[in-house]
Amino acid sequence: MKNAFFILFTMAFFFSCTNEKATDGKTNENENKSASEVTTVDSLPDAKWNGEYMKIDSAEKKENKRKSRGSEFYSMGSVKLSIGDKAHDITVFERKKNGLTFTTESIQAFITSAYNENIKIRFNKQKIVTEHRVKYTADPTEQANQSFSMTINMGDQEKDQEYRMEKGTAEILDFSPRTGVLHVMFEGTFTDKDGNKQKGKGAIKMNFEGAVMTAG
Repeated sequence: MKNAFFILFTMAFFFSCTNEKATDGKTNENENKSASEVTTVDSLPDAKWNGEYMKIDSAEKKENKRKSRGSEFYSMGSVKLSIGDKAHDITVFERKKNGLTFTTESIQAFITSAYNENIKIRFNKQKIVTEHRVKYTADPTEQANQSFSMTINMGDQEKDQEYRMEKGTAEILDFSPRTGVLHVMFEGTFTDKDGNKQKGKGAIKMNFEGAVMTAG
């Protein structure tokens, strides 16, 4: 009788342990399944290896299409101009792409901003170095005495907008070949490459790295 009771007790204990292990295994399986559902590969944000660690790419990150204002660009004054309904205020320029040259009968400036605006302005006058503070009349042919010519490329991202001063006046307020200073105000009618005419005006007040005297 005692042997039968002992056998029954042993069998009950064995089945109890077996059921408990099965329950624990099922519980662990469910926990692992839940964890895998929460942290699937598809649920993780996009990431790229940058050489040191996985860097997450943000969908909200905006691409900067403008040039960096690094060591290649610097401030050397300002150019303010408006043509029709477009206004530009340029204060950052590309290094080594801005030049001021002169002769005894001409002053010429080449200006390039950090954002692709390009300006060329030329003044013609006898004894212009010492007698430059006068008003000049626009002359696209660059032939007349006491005249000036001016071309502008606005550098629009969709298409370039090129303008040439057809009629108007300009005045040199300051020019110094020693310090590379040029201060000019202008106003008149611009013509674009399609022949359309628009009113415009502006001012150039810049301190170039230097002014270079040329032969002609």
